[in-house]
Amino acid sequence: MNNLVIDQSKGAPAEQADEAPRVSTKLIQNVPVQLEAFLGGVRMTVTELAALGPDSIVTLDTPLNQSVEVRLNQLAVARGELVAVGDRFGVRISEIVQWPE
Repeated sequence: MNNLVIDQSKGAPAEQADEAPRVSTKLIQNVPVQLEAFLGGVRMTVTELAALGPDSIVTLDTPLNQSVEVRLNQLAVARGELVAVGDRFGVRISEIVQWPE
């Protein structure tokens, strides 16, 4: 299947274009996104979930020294360590994940 590439530059024939036009980052700089910090996970049955109550402890599958993964739409974009920021938690970024091309 052939992809149609529209070359918007003046004077260059469309068949010489070897890259699809890219979206300018200026168009998307102010788009709000939701970031999540993923600490770990656990598998449990519905019965185990229903048995949870106040003071229950759910043990995650991540050791204490494991880095926190920062996700954008379930895709890892960074890693870091959990830090206290006043009375809240934060993530100190230590690594930016390479974005897919």
